[in-house]
Amino acid sequence: MAVTIKGNTSNVIYGKGDICLKLNPFDNYRLFTLYDDWRSEDRRPIDLSNNQKIYLVFKSKKKEIRIPEYTGIESEYSVDKVNGQVLFKISKKNAIDILSMDSNIFYITRVYEMTDYTGSSVVSSDEEVLYTGQWKDESSNTIDSYTSQIKNLMSMLEDRNRQIRELMESNVKLMNQNAELVNQLDAAQENVEKMSSTISDMEVELGKYKDGEEYVGEVINDVSKYTIIEGKNYTEEQMKEALNHLETIYQD
Repeated sequence: MAVTIKGNTSNVIYGKGDICLKLNPFDNYRLFTLYDDWRSEDRRPIDLSNNQKIYLVFKSKKKEIRIPEYTGIESEYSVDKVNGQVLFKISKKNAIDILSMDSNIFYITRVYEMTDYTGSSVVSSDEEVLYTGQWKDESSNTIDSYTSQIKNLMSMLEDRNRQIRELMESNVKLMNQNAELVNQLDAAQENVEKMSSTISDMEVELGKYKDGEEYVGEVINDVSKYTIIEGKNYTEEQMKEALNHLETIYQD
């Protein structure tokens, strides 16, 4: 369970037991927003509607001061109970009594109540603690180092979560790049296999003209040219046809 509070400090989200509620000996309005889990980035406010009565309770061994949620219209705050908001008015008398207590613990509790047509309560559930925290006299000059530490730890946690998100995003990019490289490697290997097959075909064709690169051209007459390869005579037209055939195989 977690909470933020207006009229006390900046809207930092505090885990259970972490907040320090500052009070003065006058009327105090405090608006809380309650969450399920402050550690999760997907934290959601608790729905406090549907016949729920919320209380702010200050307790010591000898005394209890119970303050119901404030439903008046005099305050400057608007309250959205569906989204976890609850407002308390700590009267001047209650504030003075609280500041004189020997315990600085407070509780936020809830009770489900069913009412009849007159608005009178007919059924009440057990009282459940939603949040526990501490309070202090705001006139004290003592530096609230504990709250400062909580803020620093939360800032560190947010930085760590951001780093984790960035690393996860980077990992996804690297995985995609690796998959692309695998595809390129497969394509290159396929091309190598095709080239190897083409070279093999060319070697077979060249075998028909063994040592053909060393032929000696000889002019038989002014009309036709012949090439002598190992005692065989080929016309120039036959040689061109063979070379064209080789080029066609290489292009394929």
